[in-house]
Amino acid sequence: MNANKPKTPGAKSPGADLKSTDPKAAAVPVRPAPIPAGPVAPLFRQIDWLAFGVTTLLVFIGYWLTLAPDVTLEDSGELAVASMYAGVPHPPGYPVWTIYSWLFTLLPISNMAFRVGLSQAVAGALASGLIALMVSRGASMAIEGIEELKGIARRWENGLCIVAGFVSGLLIGFNGFMWSQAVIVEVYVLSVLSLAGVLACLLRWTYAPHQYRYLYLAFFWFGICFNNHQSLLVIAMGMEVAIVAVRPALGRELFFWNVICWLGGL
Repeated sequence: MNANKPKTPGAKSPGADLKSTDPKAAAVPVRPAPIPAGPVAPLFRQIDWLAFGVTTLLVFIGYWLTLAPDVTLEDSGELAVASMYAGVPHPPGYPVWTIYSWLFTLLPISNMAFRVGLSQAVAGALASGLIALMVSRGASMAIEGIEELKGIARRWENGLCIVAGFVSGLLIGFNGFMWSQAVIVEVYVLSVLSLAGVLACLLRWTYAPHQYRYLYLAFFWFGICFNNHQSLLVIAMGMEVAIVAVRPALGRELFFWNVICWLGGL
């Protein structure tokens, strides 16, 4: 056979039948490569941090002026001694609280009970400031979500946010229970501070869900919470509900392992 024989018009070239003419095969979608997330603008603005700073300062001044000068009732004496020696108070022992308050016993001021009480005043003031920070930012989010308020002037919006955060921080800082526990030697105020830390980190994570470090930090603060007082263990369910709302697959995994741990406990 002549290898140089000209091809017949319309004849198939060798290997042409290897090409698929199936339109479905030609329409197979190609999954695009994931786009890396770019830098994220800070969630909390300068006015939010202003609300935090002003609230923390004023609440601390109020606590300082009303701080118990010495040992009071309840577990004050026992806890003050445990803080002084970095020891172990009554069960469950409050290890994080003991280490935290022990740092304040190193201050060269007044007596030992006053120093430990001062640690509670600082924790209470910071907790109130974090509440003001979150409410200030949340007020701006609420304004952005209301159609009638979207056209409000920026200075009025900033003013409303600062006032909302400041008032909420003072309400939590000077309500009866919080104030009474923040000016004596007790363990509850540090629990409020760690709980506020959980909420702040969760709020930051929901703002940018791909930045998992804030979710990890929220769980770290959660560990501080129920390590300091076991009654705060129940907030785990609220955290998981928030995670389900943002990342359903991750939330299902958390619920699954919760069930496993619960069955193991039974």
